[in-house]
Parts: sequence; C-alpha cells; structure tokens
Amino acid sequence: MEPGAGEGLTRWVDAARRRWPEVDLAPAALGEHLTALGIAGDPSHPHADDLYLACAAARGDRAAIAAFERELEPVARAAARRVDSSHDFVDEAVQATRERLLVARDAAPPRIAEYGGQGTLAAWVRVAAMRISMNLVRGRRQNVLVDDEAFFDTVTEGTDTERAQMRTRYGQACADALRAAFAALTARERNLLRLHHLHGLTVDQLAPTMKVHRATVARWLARARERLLAATRADLKARLSAADSAVDSILRELHDRIDVTLSRLLAE
Repeated sequence: MEPGAGEGLTRWVDAARRRWPEVDLAPAALGEHLTALGIAGDPSHPHADDLYLACAAARGDRAAIAAFERELEPVARAAARRVDSSHDFVDEAVQATRERLLVARDAAPPRIAEYGGQGTLAAWVRVAAMRISMNLVRGRRQNVLVDDEAFFDTVTEGTDTERAQMRTRYGQACADALRAAFAALTARERNLLRLHHLHGLTVDQLAPTMKVHRATVARWLARARERLLAATRADLKARLSAADSAVDSILRELHDRIDVTLSRLLAE
C-alpha cells in the first residue's frame, strides 16, 4: 500500500461497517486482502462495501458469512432456478455454491477471496451459481447443453417424449448458431457484452471507461444485442430449414434468457 493508505483503509472500514455493523474486519486485514488482489486502498472504490464483505467472509467471519447468506443466497437461488426450477435441484445448487465460495479447500482460501470488485458481488455470485448449476446438470446428463435444454422445455409444447425429440433436433443447432453469431460481433461489441453481462457493469459505469456519453454506450449495447439476435435467427433458420414462426418461438425464449446464454459464452 502507498503512503497514506492506512488512513484510507480506516475510512473504507468505517464506511463498510455502517452497512454491516456486525462484521468486524481490521483495516490491516483488508489492506492485505486488497494488496493480494492488486487493488489500491481507496475507499471511493465503486464496490468498496462488496470487497469488505468478501474479505471478511473469506477470513471466516461468521457475521460476514451470515450477511452473505442473507443477501446473496437469494441471488444464487434465482440463478439455479433458471437452469432447473425443481426445489431439490435449487437447494442442491445453492448448497454447492455456498460450499464452493465460502469453504477453504486443500489449504487454499475460499473462492470468494478471488472476487476482485470489477462488478457487483451479486453479479459475481450470479455467474458463479450459474456455472455451478450447469456443471451439476452436465454431470448427470452427458453431452447436453444445459441452457439450451431449458430453452426448449419452456417453448415446446407436447409430451415429454416429443419435447425430448425436439431438444435433440434443435438444441445443438441453436447453440451453434448463437456461438457463430457471437463470434461475428466486433471486438468492441463482445467486450461491451462481457463487461455488462458477465461483470455486471452498468451503462453509467461503462461510459467513463469508453470515454463516451452513457447514451452512446446504451446504443452500442442495444445494437450488439440486435446484431446477435438477428444473426442467430438467420443462421438457425438456414440450419433447420424451419418456418419463421418456429424460429421466432425459439428466439423469443432466447431473448428472455440472453443474459444466461451470454454468461456461458463469455465464461468460456
């Protein structure tokens, strides 16, 4: 830490304690944590409170873990539900997420220690829970694209057998079309989508980084999503030789779940 950082860390801790008065973390401990992450001890960090909570939880502070469970477990639960809405699966996925993020393994610190404050802690937990949920399902159903199965469960009518047949027929084509469309975006478009959907940065946070007005960033993001969906629609229609109505019914669900799909693509 640079000279004068000690005062900044004290102010950082004092501000975070106003949000979580029950969480007790010494400024020196926070400083060590931030140094390991390569983050300056500036209390004006946009996600200072989240970094404070993550640090305390990584050190095993019971109050911090209780705060994590109270405020962020619902985030993990919602993410798991988008992969499989069954009660048992959601409970299992949430428990697996909790263990993965909060429990130390093989002398390594808990994974929550890796949270670097690039976006909100809630966004970081959402992505982690989504990955863990997908991995749980992949472990049970080999060679199945988990999120695509969720798409077709929702948009396809008929018996379980008919829905399974349609998933088999359309699932891989949909995934391939989306992947090709994503690869065809410009580097700036992919980067914007990554920062917005994976790291949880808002338009207001992106605008200073891109050195443009927030309206310009919003327009770029909207254009990137439009190009992604248009290219996916055209590719999927060509692959399946399907009617417009059939393709549109798939893409309506794809549009609703675009943040989930992008999280998977960007995580790769």
